Amino acid sequence: KSLIQITNTQFSFIISPPNKLLKMKISIIAVTGLIGSASAFAPTTFTGGNVAHRASASCDSALSMNYKVAVVGGGPSGACAAEIFAQEQNIDTVLFERKMDNAKPCGGAIPLCMIGEFDMPETVVDRKVRKMNLISPKNVEVNIGETLQPDEYIGMCRREIMDKFLRDRAIEYGAECVNGLVTSIEVPSDHKTSNSKYNIKYMEFESGKSSGTAKNMEVDLIIGADGANSRVAKAMDAGAYN
Repeated sequence: KSLIQITNTQFSFIISPPNKLLKMKISIIAVTGLIGSASAFAPTTFTGGNVAHRASASCDSALSMNYKVAVVGGGPSGACAAEIFAQEQNIDTVLFERKMDNAKPCGGAIPLCMIGEFDMPETVVDRKVRKMNLISPKNVEVNIGETLQPDEYIGMCRREIMDKFLRDRAIEYGAECVNGLVTSIEVPSDHKTSNSKYNIKYMEFESGKSSGTAKNMEVDLIIGADGANSRVAKAMDAGAYN
């Protein structure tokens, strides 16, 4: 089985030898915040290379199996994870996002290097800021534009535009996007020793309707990219957010 690990600076596939069982059949991983280093992901569209696998030659049979992966959260982290999984021919990828046009008032500032590393067009940048003063509650003022070169800027993005661009790219690679809110995750009691699937319960929303439709989906692996108050983190008993 694959243990798929996502952190802010790392993405890797780790395949266990066939004669050694993992303690857990599969891991539910909680991802919080924007991915800090796109180069560590190394997906095709980001760097022109292939998705890297760290695997034993004796585990080729594991890679030939079909898996269904659910990515909970359609922000930058979730969209990028879904894009990578969607490029694997043996993985069916489903991306859950509760609000497709989420105009998030914070989190819109990105570094200039992100445009190239995430292979995004400059059209996703709404404003190019070169001078900005930050004033703290204690009246301490910081000018964060002093170190910028003449051709550099701080990109201010509208999250509903940038997030949609990243989601659409994942969809182009074959990911299925569900406009829904994950309400709970059922973890089978024997998940450490069997091939039992995880059961995701969610509300799917349709345009023009005020309420959602209750549905469920069984998957082999769950990626949590649903923020600090993550339902995925709660399901895996990750503990209090620190």
